[in-house]
Amino acid sequence: MFDIGFFELMIIMGIAVVVIGPQNLPKLAKAIGKGWGEFQRTFSGLKQEVMDEAEGIKQSVNIDALEQDISSATKIDVDINLSDADLDIAGDLRKKSD
Repeated sequence: MFDIGFFELMIIMGIAVVVIGPQNLPKLAKAIGKGWGEFQRTFSGLKQEVMDEAEGIKQSVNIDALEQDISSATKIDVDINLSDADLDIAGDLRKKSD
């Protein structure tokens, strides 16, 4: 996640022991763990609310039918009756002269 190796982690832990002190380090680690867990629960709840809202909007708009309407409206049917036209040597269409 942060691309921290073992050596970097040991340096951070050593600095933490010197700055915070060995007596307060377990308390700090516990508080950080609780804070991280609360953050994850809050983020998961927010994510679920956004997904539920998006699903509700999708159902109210009926996006699947809208996509089909757009697809059918933009579909181009090209129908060339080759019996009424000849191809010249370059491959271009030209009408038969009667």
